[in-house]
Amino acid sequence: MEDSEIPKKIFWWTLFVLFWVVSAVIIGYAFGYRFNFKRGVFIYGGSISMKTTPLDSDVYINNVLYSSKKLNRLNNSYHIDGIAPGDYLLEVKSPDYATWSKKISVHSGISTEFWNVVLTKNDYKKTNYATPGALRFFVSPRKNLTAVAQQNENDFTVSVVTAQDNSIEKIFSSNEYVFTDNEKENIEWTPQSHRIIIPTIRKDTQKKNYLIADIPADQVLNLQDLVHSDDLSHVRWDPKTKNALFYMSGGNLFRIDLDSPTEIRQVAKNIASYELASSGLYYFQLPAGIVYKTNTDGTDNPSQITVSPPSHMSDPNYQIIVYDKDRMVFLNPSHDLYVYNQGESNDYFQELSSNAIGSQFSDDGKKLLYWNDHEINAYFVRKWDVQPMRSENEILPITRYSETMTNIQWSRDYEHVIFSTGKQIKFIETDQRDHRNLMDLLKLNSNNSQITNNNSDGLIYFIDTNSDGANVLNTIEFPEKTTLLQGLFPGQTTTTPTPVAN
Repeated sequence: MEDSEIPKKIFWWTLFVLFWVVSAVIIGYAFGYRFNFKRGVFIYGGSISMKTTPLDSDVYINNVLYSSKKLNRLNNSYHIDGIAPGDYLLEVKSPDYATWSKKISVHSGISTEFWNVVLTKNDYKKTNYATPGALRFFVSPRKNLTAVAQQNENDFTVSVVTAQDNSIEKIFSSNEYVFTDNEKENIEWTPQSHRIIIPTIRKDTQKKNYLIADIPADQVLNLQDLVHSDDLSHVRWDPKTKNALFYMSGGNLFRIDLDSPTEIRQVAKNIASYELASSGLYYFQLPAGIVYKTNTDGTDNPSQITVSPPSHMSDPNYQIIVYDKDRMVFLNPSHDLYVYNQGESNDYFQELSSNAIGSQFSDDGKKLLYWNDHEINAYFVRKWDVQPMRSENEILPITRYSETMTNIQWSRDYEHVIFSTGKQIKFIETDQRDHRNLMDLLKLNSNNSQITNNNSDGLIYFIDTNSDGANVLNTIEFPEKTTLLQGLFPGQTTTTPTPVAN
């Protein structure tokens, strides 16, 4: 009897042991452990987290397709766990899009993250607007409104285009003026988008004139007639008071309220430039080269922001670009670029470049993009905690070209840069791990076109030659919109085709 029970005990103990072994393996697998057959041990795996545009993309690891079921529907991201530590080729593909790829390293217990993977289409549908002779344009702070300066033979015209319904309204037309030849000047909208400033040159006198036009079209005012001066520059709208604007004359800064045009206030004397920010008005005082701040109506006593000038003051005509009182940039016509940064860990006032031609803060003020004709760099104003992590005061070279680069600007996510070379609009990521993915957005028909990425409506605006040989305003949708419906049904597209103007 006892001998017959021995096989039963062995059988049940074997099942018991197998149960716990299998359970341990399953639990370990669920928590990211994998068995390494070469080493004969269990290894705690790593993971990959990523967010892609378009949302419905295929993710490959070493040419193996991972199921879209790995997509986390809470934040529309992919999370692939249980990956053995090591080096892999990670690819993101989608039909009719360029492929994104990187060689990556996965580490035990760590998620390797890519939160801004953007693919570009192989072909974008252009919407063109009936604006022949387009020279320059300026997108309003309100969505879908764009003012376009046009020159057709002797007639100079300014039209307002509404991208949403493709309507066009002529605001101003004259044969006595031409548009400004100063590349740093453009049409400027009021914050309420009800008026624009048009910088012009009068043909008979060759003097600058600033015209103020109502939207919709009503009256056109001549700023020179209102202030009784021909020496005007740097005309800007007051960001807080409707119908008030600033201008410089004789090196001094003035403010005029168009509702009371006889009341002109001198805000500051002997300045090189000024800037309007949400926190107030800033100006660069000469000859000391010190920045002061006051309120936008010019009634407060100015407060001193900087205590010393840039070290290169042989060309003191510095333009200042202000994010806030702790973060600002100085750039003069000699291309000396300085950053003033009251950081979280230290204070910095230093030269970034001796040949810069432009700069732009990111929307959160943590990064500064700056460039010249052949190089693009980023400066980290604050510590960057998202992979790949960056330190405060760190400089990151992004790209270098032998060809001249123009239209350099941040993309909507501030993790990519849009620029153009010749007839090509390009798109490059700032993530330097392995290599930077550089993609072609669009090929134009003409060189040196103005290009503006408008974050508020998700469109890229540009001037290009149409089939009739005329320069007109165009748009493409970029990047593609990701909606809640697309998140729930990633195979569906909810983008409505944009009509093309006749």
